[in-house]
Amino acid sequence: MRKVYKILNKYNKNYLYKQKENRRSVKFYLKDFERQGLDLKIKDDFDYLEFTVLRSSYENMRSIQNAFFEIKESLRDLWTVITYQERHFLLYQELDKTMDELKSFEVEDKRYFITYFDMLMNAYYDHDMLMFENPSYVKYLYDFKDIVDDDADYGIEPLKQGFAQIDYIVGDDENYVMYNRDMKRFYHIHQHHKVSVGMNVVLNDEHIHHIALLIKNYEKEELINYLIEQELGSKKVLKKLVKLQKKLS
Repeated sequence: MRKVYKILNKYNKNYLYKQKENRRSVKFYLKDFERQGLDLKIKDDFDYLEFTVLRSSYENMRSIQNAFFEIKESLRDLWTVITYQERHFLLYQELDKTMDELKSFEVEDKRYFITYFDMLMNAYYDHDMLMFENPSYVKYLYDFKDIVDDDADYGIEPLKQGFAQIDYIVGDDENYVMYNRDMKRFYHIHQHHKVSVGMNVVLNDEHIHHIALLIKNYEKEELINYLIEQELGSKKVLKKLVKLQKKLS
């Protein structure tokens, strides 16, 4: 597969982490991330995709917090004179509207919004924000580095639900392929092995899915044949693939 990827990548030098807009986003968020214990160095596209998952989680967290504060303020005259159950009902009558618009994923029938928090903290954000009125917890709305769970691993579920700047195409937690349409680039992760493969033509959904399957299954000759048959490359790319095809036959 390496020779095929070398040919394809030679004619596509577009990478997510090198784009000006993406670099600005990294600069904007990373300082706050580091302050909160979310240390991340962006050295390649895979690091950048990990960053976008954290960014989606962070934006979810701030959206829920801001809505919580706004709703609480709108009920200021009632807040201290009604029961906990009444506060909870009135809060989530409005807060659910905000949360339904956010990206989320499910693990074992539980909804998650924030990938750097554990199951319990996600549960508080999902249906018990009143917990943060407790003096022991209120500080975590502003400084949450002590509750960041470095071991939290939700597999490919956040990717499937759009937390990263990419489309999940096919696979499981151990072996999967994604695609970014703007970069025309596939991303294959198989356990600890990571590789990206660039295309220099626009692909339709059928092309994307079929190529992703071939990449996932390491079907080198089938990939070469498919790219040539479907003319999925510039003349230079196709010429080099034909030459490689003859060597393998």
